[in-house]
Amino acid sequence: MQILSGSLLNPELDLDGYQQQLNQRGWVVIENALRTEVAETLHEVLAHQVPWSLAYVDQEGSKKIWADELQQLSAQEVQAAEQLALQQARVGFSFLYHTYMMITAYQERRNPRLPLHKVTEYINQPEWLGVMRRITGEQRIIKTSAQATRYSAGHFLTKHNDHQSGELRYAAYVINLTREWQPDWGGLLQFMDEQGQVTDTVCPRFNCISLFKTPRLHCVSSVANYVEAERLTITGWLRGQD
Repeated sequence: MQILSGSLLNPELDLDGYQQQLNQRGWVVIENALRTEVAETLHEVLAHQVPWSLAYVDQEGSKKIWADELQQLSAQEVQAAEQLALQQARVGFSFLYHTYMMITAYQERRNPRLPLHKVTEYINQPEWLGVMRRITGEQRIIKTSAQATRYSAGHFLTKHNDHQSGELRYAAYVINLTREWQPDWGGLLQFMDEQGQVTDTVCPRFNCISLFKTPRLHCVSSVANYVEAERLTITGWLRGQD
């Protein structure tokens, strides 16, 4: 897709200003982060083209129902998986949302015509990595992980700090591609202190990138059951040599 060829980022970003904000509070929201036509295109791709899988946690750990299998399940079978995620959330870390694992799909050459492959290439090329190093001040960033996510009614991600043994995660990013999201719908990125108290909240805004250093305690609040809209993002970590 021609629109996703070349630079995806807005060339007028105030990188030094964003670096200062990140240093001061540990997180920053980059406004109008992508070129307008890029953001519009990615919204359409996530809204209409992605073959979503269901990601959730049960008592045994993280699970995934791949898109082709998910289409074969009945509503009752899907609800059973959702209930397992809810049960786990009552006792520990859990999540429930739709995902498209961009790095895995790219490496395994799945859905070769899906425009997200262009994004996967771009966020692992010098321009994006250079901008992320500039804002974070972390010169050891050498690669970017990525997944597309879709949060619908009832979806959530409980508190965690993104630490993962065996992976060097210097920062996390969320490219928000959701139009006209309302704060009372849930789906909010919330940062917490060590006592679990919310210190800052970020509501999804179209064409903004939320960027924060890791490890940092945070969650995505539950999307209200009455919500018909979808919270669409591309998210992942800025990583070093594992």
